[in-house]
Amino acid sequence: MDLAVIALSARPLAASAARAGLSALALDLFADLDTCAHAARCVRVHKKGGLAFDGDDLIQALHSLSPPGLPVVLGRGFEQDTALMQRISERNPILGNMAQMVRVLKDPIALAALCGHLRIPFPQVSLEAPSGDLARHSLMEKTIGGLGGGHVQARAEGDLSPPAPGSYLQRKVTGETYSLVLVSTGKDVRVVGAVRQWTAPVEGAPFRLGGGAGAVPLPHGQGRDILAAVTRIALACGLVGLVSFDVICSPDGWWLLSADPRPSAALDVLDVAPLPPLLALHLAACGGKLPQALPAHAAVTATGLLYADRDVMIPAMDWPEGVHDRNAAGTLIAEGGIICSARATGPTFEAARAGVEQRLAAVRRLTGLAA
Repeated sequence: MDLAVIALSARPLAASAARAGLSALALDLFADLDTCAHAARCVRVHKKGGLAFDGDDLIQALHSLSPPGLPVVLGRGFEQDTALMQRISERNPILGNMAQMVRVLKDPIALAALCGHLRIPFPQVSLEAPSGDLARHSLMEKTIGGLGGGHVQARAEGDLSPPAPGSYLQRKVTGETYSLVLVSTGKDVRVVGAVRQWTAPVEGAPFRLGGGAGAVPLPHGQGRDILAAVTRIALACGLVGLVSFDVICSPDGWWLLSADPRPSAALDVLDVAPLPPLLALHLAACGGKLPQALPAHAAVTATGLLYADRDVMIPAMDWPEGVHDRNAAGTLIAEGGIICSARATGPTFEAARAGVEQRLAAVRRLTGLAA
């Protein structure tokens, strides 16, 4: 066993490890067919409070299945539980950014202060009832450390109440959302690529993530300024490994929305030839090494998510080509849960996304969901 990969869904990390020729222990909440196919050992960890790890069960699984000192790479799932990161690191070294850095960058007030210091545009935030200039603008309410966009809500105009506990308010900005992925040593960076995202809105979750496609150019001639800005964050914070930054772009300007000091969901889009395996880049960067340059992506790759709009029992079926995160027959997916993802490539963003939508439509038919 070369390393352990741990995330809410470890499949992208396990796939990148396999592509790099590494033997991985994968711990996540699903242990789906694809994760288990890519990993040397794949174990489902118990959930706690919805989509979160039961920390005690995760630690028990890691201790029983790996030797002390086996390195660990963490993905999504620790933004609201950095204490669990600390527990992991006491026995197994984390290859990536530590708990304190995650706490800082997922704290909206700390990130706002950092952006102010580095002169990076960042929409105004508050943990309290809106007042002054903030009260005169349209607002969003977001969960601190929230994932996937499902936690984001638009505030009713004139609502001057404080945010819910564990949430914050942010001035609303509009445009297209992109995730820019870098690999960093803390002293230098390389650009992996930018992913343009789209939403899959549903009642109660109008900004739920639908998918993304890349690598694509950043729009409106803003790429140079955005790259310079996120590079300043990476170097000021000494970030190492794969990191990503979500930005929103419009003809009137751009704004940073969030910083993720870990391999992100964009890994699924960008970890394709002719680029080397991105997990290998991550490990090398954690050791202070970067390639001289990275090759350009040969095509646009898109991935999209299929959500269950009612409770679904996965039937025995032949899954369409290009579908990932497949669950075993008999698995119950609750309403709102993710049935699978799909990947497709094309010469443009639009073509790649259309290919994804076709594959997801095929799964909808096979599982009896409405078109």
